[in-house]
Amino acid sequence: MVLRSEKMIAIAYSNSSIASNNIAKKIKEIGIPSWAKMYEFDEDEIDLPLDTVSEEQIIVLSKHKSAAGTKSFTTHSLGNFDKAEYGGKEKTLVNSMPLIQTNLLRGLATNNNSDHLVCFEVTHHGPFTNKSVCFIELGSSEDEWKQEASAEIIANVVTKNTNKENNDVIAIGIGGGHYAPDFTKLAIRKNYSFGHICPMYMLEKLDSNLLTQMIEKTGATEIIIDWKGLKNHKEKVIALCEESGLPFERVQRLLKN
Repeated sequence: MVLRSEKMIAIAYSNSSIASNNIAKKIKEIGIPSWAKMYEFDEDEIDLPLDTVSEEQIIVLSKHKSAAGTKSFTTHSLGNFDKAEYGGKEKTLVNSMPLIQTNLLRGLATNNNSDHLVCFEVTHHGPFTNKSVCFIELGSSEDEWKQEASAEIIANVVTKNTNKENNDVIAIGIGGGHYAPDFTKLAIRKNYSFGHICPMYMLEKLDSNLLTQMIEKTGATEIIIDWKGLKNHKEKVIALCEESGLPFERVQRLLKN
């Protein structure tokens, strides 16, 4: 069983981001947990100097942007499967926090009394750090970033759900869309905690080195694949999974059980 962590966890935010700042303000109003230390930075969230943080685990409070403007609460791991267009390093992933990341997702799903979408996002963007990090985000436009009620939902989830006991299977996900709908469903319904997720649009870039990073930087003991979301990359993904030596299963089968 994985017990509640006794280690200090950093909560980092950007004072130049409306959403990040508002969530941090709500956490301070609720009361900073005894296990947490807060860090304020001037930089944008994807450029935060996280290596300056003392703690080894970091939750970053962030805005989420999308062209569709979908109202959302999301959480995800960091890194790039290709070029580093939005911070971080090319073809390099950051250490994930699958148990905490999934605790946050479940907390968002339970506490969401709005019309916001709750989901994982796949692994993307920076910053790079040798620490372990997950982002929790409020999206997806300035209207939502300013909403105090939404910021308060995230603040409550961070303060109350981060350190919940969790003895899940630790997994990585491969395939599907950016908002990882089936991996999100599996994590909410079953005992699976996800770290890194590689989406269909990055499967062309996925290789044994990146898969090894996904596994090692998540601490995964199982690979979950979105079979329908592999498209024409099925043979390649199966070969990579077999090469890894880890058990793998289709998310669609797990959701049926």
